[in-house]
Amino acid sequence: MTTLTGTPPVNDIQLWQRVCGEYLELPGLQLTLRQGCRLWSADPGTVQEILDELVGEGFLARAGEIGELYIRADSGAAGAGRR
Repeated sequence: MTTLTGTPPVNDIQLWQRVCGEYLELPGLQLTLRQGCRLWSADPGTVQEILDELVGEGFLARAGEIGELYIRADSGAAGAGRR
């Protein structure tokens, strides 16, 4: 997700900010990768990178039976439904 100069492309920064904004405005938001792609009109590879980065930073967490949902890590539902 970086250019040859090592900086993220402007569109990726804007998308990253938009993803964070959606989860901040809607703390109970639960999305699959496919739903995120539709919501943000972005390709799966880019959305996956951003979601994985936000999970790694502890802002988002994976939930659902198979970890298919992305939720805010502080929503209290992280890990819910996982066995």
